Amino acid sequence: MTADVARGDWSRRELAGAALAGLPVSAFAIADPLSGAALYADVKTYAGFGEHRTGTAGDEAVTAWLERELRAAGYAVERQGFDYPVFSLQAAAVELAGRRIEAFPVWTPKAGVVAAPLTVAPRPGAIVVMSFPYGTGAPLEASAVYRTPVATAIAAGAAGVVIVTENPLGELVAYNALPNAPPWPVPVVGVAGRQGAALQAAAEGGADVRLRIAGGLHAGRAENVIARRRGRGKPLVISTPKSGWFTCAGERGSGIAIWLGLARRLATRADLGLMLVAASGHEFDGYGGRLFAEHLAPKPAEARGWVHIGANVASYDFALRDGAITRLDHPQAGRRLAVSEALLPAAREAFAGQVGYQQPVDVEVHGAPGELAEYQRRGYRPLVGVVGMHPLHHTRRDLPDATGPAVLEPVARGLAAVVERL
Repeated sequence: MTADVARGDWSRRELAGAALAGLPVSAFAIADPLSGAALYADVKTYAGFGEHRTGTAGDEAVTAWLERELRAAGYAVERQGFDYPVFSLQAAAVELAGRRIEAFPVWTPKAGVVAAPLTVAPRPGAIVVMSFPYGTGAPLEASAVYRTPVATAIAAGAAGVVIVTENPLGELVAYNALPNAPPWPVPVVGVAGRQGAALQAAAEGGADVRLRIAGGLHAGRAENVIARRRGRGKPLVISTPKSGWFTCAGERGSGIAIWLGLARRLATRADLGLMLVAASGHEFDGYGGRLFAEHLAPKPAEARGWVHIGANVASYDFALRDGAITRLDHPQAGRRLAVSEALLPAAREAFAGQVGYQQPVDVEVHGAPGELAEYQRRGYRPLVGVVGMHPLHHTRRDLPDATGPAVLEPVARGLAAVVERL
């Protein structure tokens, strides 16, 4: 494609066609990088790289893609690498009465096969089944909620642990983990909430089960993507995570798309200094974001402010309808916008009418959502943070239809308007 064609003025319909074809938006002119079609094209590109666990091939592919896009927009780009162990998962399952139940390891996994009676009360040589409520393993720095009971069961002699991960849609949910945690002494997996009744009945009857994790742990490396552009005064930091357990189209993809759209939009602002970071290591208590803040971010006194784009910021709501997972025609209600007090009027105006965001809260009074809390603790001000809870959060079902042009564009334009006030 020639440079002239690449700079041409493509219509919204043509951009939508590019999205449906799964082509990168940079292959076309982006007359409006905050249009819903342009943003959704980036979501589909992100999701097309597969699963995004830290240090995996999907994570690396996103790094290379973002680097290309940011350079094309005129930014100086660098990578901040860090060593991180990668577990290459081949299979995980619980076998009960000849039936195979899909499972997913709880990090850090120990590979192996265990056959033993299933029980609710931990005892030596048995496989323990336990359940945790919806939302467990979703926030950062909350792994003790499940790690302590699991560790207690293992200390009591359990040969393995099966966690029923409760979810409004009955889906299997992956749990965030401590960074660089050693492997469990025994296999530990999560299964979908819809399997809970069968496993509970099997445990009450002392039925034998077979727990299997196949794969291996090896040394790996992950990278944050950092883009800089000099301007007058202090740089504004805009961050978002780029890694996650599965495809993460709504959880991570919507934020990545809006982050990249803002980067392209702000590239024309020669007066504004910028530092943008897309961080890996998110599912391990925001590990990459912490490394960036510690080593490469400007000091709090040297930054104009910090904007953080968290999880599920522009996703449709989902519900069970006649036993089927169904997308609803509106965003999920569990969205939160937290800003510094001086930005409250601008945030109310920019997000008027947007479900969950239309009533922004003072970040100093109500606390910072997600990884923004780390930057708040370090003293950065002013702050802007958006995040959403979602029934597909940390599930394999979080695919590109979790979001779309109509929900992406208002959030992107709202954030752009607040950024203008910074």
